Amino acid sequence: MQVTADTASIEEQTTDAYTKDRSRQLLGERIRSERIAQGIGVRELGRLVDCSASLISQIELGKANPSVSTLYSIASVLNISVDKLFAESPPDSEKEPAQVPREMPSSARSAFQDMEAAASIPRLTAHEGSVIQRRSRRPAIDLDRGVRWELLVPVPEKNAEFMEVTYAPGGGSAPEDHAIRHNGREYCVILEGVLSIQIGFETYELNPGDSMAFDSTIPHRFWNAGQAPVRAIWFVLDRWAVGNP
Repeated sequence: MQVTADTASIEEQTTDAYTKDRSRQLLGERIRSERIAQGIGVRELGRLVDCSASLISQIELGKANPSVSTLYSIASVLNISVDKLFAESPPDSEKEPAQVPREMPSSARSAFQDMEAAASIPRLTAHEGSVIQRRSRRPAIDLDRGVRWELLVPVPEKNAEFMEVTYAPGGGSAPEDHAIRHNGREYCVILEGVLSIQIGFETYELNPGDSMAFDSTIPHRFWNAGQAPVRAIWFVLDRWAVGNP
């Protein structure tokens, strides 16, 4: 079957939307599970995180993305690392066939089904699964303000986070009047786009190939003021050290 550019675009957009919806749902389920296991109510978690109980409910139901700072606060209150909240890809044997959205035009639905039928993801061996993270299997979290995190390690590290971070045009880690601070040290290198950063009272722009390293206890924020997405590789060391601010 011949697939036109328009049909392929529809399929790509629909698959991306489905993936983000599922990622948001799984994140909410993990937060809710941890909260209930620790005997914390929705209102109490909202109070501890300094946000409304309504927002906590919306996040747990998969109807809203948390901001970077809100996710950090939730993880800190629940005393878990962010790694534990990433949506993991299920084993091949447990994967369900992709669901074709009902609103998709019939021609696009057919193309979508043909593509899905032709696609095949090789199974992982036990050894490969412990050392290799395939791009198609990356656990991901979609956050508020156009930020997406994709985990780059096959097994979460105890004191380190290794991720690919994407900032959509106009997206950012925090509003202009709200910086983030936490324990640890951060390192990043820009792959695509131009990332604006504020560390303390200083602001900079990082271009492709530029990198940075700084103490994460210094208030900081990142944003994309350009028209193209920003992609960066990010490494955070010792974020969850005792005494997290």
